[in-house]
Formats: sequence, structure tokens, C-alpha cells
Amino acid sequence: MSLDSKLHLFDVDHTITRGSTGRRFAQAAARKGVLKLRYLAIIPFNYAAYRFGNGGVSFFEGDFPFIKGVERSLLEAIGREVFERKTSKALRPELIERIATIKADGGAVVLATSSLDFIVRPLADLIGAEAVLASVLEFDAGRCTGRLSGSALFGTAKRDAVLAFANSRGVSLSDCAFYSDSIHDLPLLLEVGEPIAVAPDRRLRREARSRGWPILDF
Repeated sequence: MSLDSKLHLFDVDHTITRGSTGRRFAQAAARKGVLKLRYLAIIPFNYAAYRFGNGGVSFFEGDFPFIKGVERSLLEAIGREVFERKTSKALRPELIERIATIKADGGAVVLATSSLDFIVRPLADLIGAEAVLASVLEFDAGRCTGRLSGSALFGTAKRDAVLAFANSRGVSLSDCAFYSDSIHDLPLLLEVGEPIAVAPDRRLRREARSRGWPILDF
């Protein structure tokens, strides 16, 4: 087995998974009465703003009043159920195989996502990710305060979180690979030595072509 000391970083939504893990979670939470149905109505608008806008959207930046007071254990349980029933069936098998090869060669796999940590934790467990860098909710006495703990891992915030993690490992980002579908991940893609566009959105596809980056279409 060869020794691969670099970090292999993966975005989650629309990269490892087809579709949004957050949307699936919200739909399941609404069915269970944890999330009021009216909040589902804003998801298409937030998605459009994320996909076609120039920056973040309210889902990634603002408070989460719709789950204020909900117990952490319940949110985690819904996250596991959603993964088992929905998300696990929407994984890109080509990337799951690539991750298995990376790990077999001694590489370290890290998830770097703006999704909430408890939503993607089951995926991390499945693929044997060494770490999960994700957005994190704030809890008080086991109940959600309705706020994020720190910044959402989006755009430059994701880049900074990955940089801090890499520094803690004594690894340079120039020795790392990052797989992403989104132009919003450009700050991190520009920093790593091996940027890889996965089923990229229109703007990232154009950027990747102009820079000669690999493009994986499945």
C-alpha cells in the first residue's frame, strides 16, 4: 500500500450526493412535525439564490428559528433516518468507489460542507471520513438555540476552516485535493493543489475549463 499523506477534501451536496441533504432533512422534519410546513416554501427560493446568486443565502447565514428548542438527539435521529432512507440511495457510486481507493492507498478523506454536521455525519461514518468540517448549530442544555455556532462553512469561511484543519495536521493546501460542484467553493478550489469539478454548475464548469481543471461528469 502506498502512503498518501495529503488530504482529499469532498463537498457533499450535489458532489457526493445527488441533490440537497438539507432539503431532504427539512422535508423529513416537516413530516414529523418538527418543522412547520410553511418553512418548506422558502427552500426553492433559497436554492435558486444559492445556485444562481453571487453569494450565500439566508439558509446558510441566518438564524434557525424554526428548530429553536428542538433536542439535539431528535435532530440527530432524523438525520440518521434521512440518510438511511433517502440520501444513501442518492450517492454517486463513482465517487464512493474513488473514496474507497483513496483510503486503500492510505489517503485521508475529509468532508468540507456547508450542510449541518449532524445531517452529514452518517455519510462520514459510511465512507470512513477522518473529519467532518461542516456548519454547526448552537445548543444549550441539549436544545437548539436557533443559531449557528460560529460561521456557516460557505465560500471563504469553508476555505478558512479547511486551512486551519490542514495547518493542524501540518499539511499544505497545495498538497490537497478538493472535489466540488459549486462556484461558491471557488475560494478553496483556488487554494488546493488538485481542484476537481464534479458535475459542476455552469459557472464552475466555465472556470474549470479556463483553468484546465479536471471535470468529472456522471
